[in-house]
Parts: sequence; structure tokens; C-alpha cells
Amino acid sequence: MSKLWAERLTAIGMLVVAGFFVIESMKVPSASGAFPKFTEYAIILLALIMLGRSFLTHDKKFLGDVRFDFSYSGMKPVYIMVVAIFYGYATFLVGFYVSSIVFYFLIIYMTGLRNYKAIGTVALVLFPLMYIFFTIALGADLPEGFLI
Repeated sequence: MSKLWAERLTAIGMLVVAGFFVIESMKVPSASGAFPKFTEYAIILLALIMLGRSFLTHDKKFLGDVRFDFSYSGMKPVYIMVVAIFYGYATFLVGFYVSSIVFYFLIIYMTGLRNYKAIGTVALVLFPLMYIFFTIALGADLPEGFLI
């Protein structure tokens, strides 16, 4: 499959999925549905731009066929999405804060970052700020699970 057709199929897939979620977000009350609608309309706009560009471009990066890479580095985005799905599920079973800490370090490991000083510093700043922002400032009712 050529790279231009892959770009077009990706844009069409984005339009279909975003359209589905726009229809689903119509069922949500207006205040709660504002962000999903905005996000989906932005995705639709970007997909239309991608689709239009695929018909108007003469860029050399679109020459040739698509190469599928099934190595770990090629499949890494898929693995990260799967871990993110499990993270969303784990927030309700284990608790938001515990699953967020595990998710953070797992994603850091999966992406190959190895600057331990920066990783630790970000964690020491990020998680207390999350607690202050969500629990104290907003009073958010976050999932607790069987842990914290």
C-alpha cells in the first residue's frame, strides 16, 4: 500500500471514530460533554486537513510503500496504549494514586528513558502536586480502590 493511501485511510478512520464519539457525546449533559465534543471536533478538523493534504501534496516523504515494523520499537505505541487501558481500569480496582505511580514508572521503563535523577525529581514533584491539586484544591472524588 502506498504511503498516500495509508494517510488517506488513517484520516478516514479518524473521521469515522471521531464521528462516532461526537454522536455518543450528544447523550452527555452539556457541561460534561463540552470537552469531549471539542476534542472530537478538533480531531475531525485535523483528519480533514490530513485528507486534503494527501490529495494536494507532492512531498517526497509520501513516495513509496508503507513498511510495517513488528519489532518492539515499532510496536511500542501499541503496547503503551494497552498499558494505558489497563491503567484506566486499575484506577478503579487499586486506586488512582497507586495506579498512577505504577503507570508512571512502567511507561518510563517502556519508553527507554534512563535519566534516573530526572525521573525521580519529576516523580517527587508530580505526585504531591497531583494530590494537592485534585484532592485538596478541587476536592475531586477520585477512585480509591482497595488501596489509597
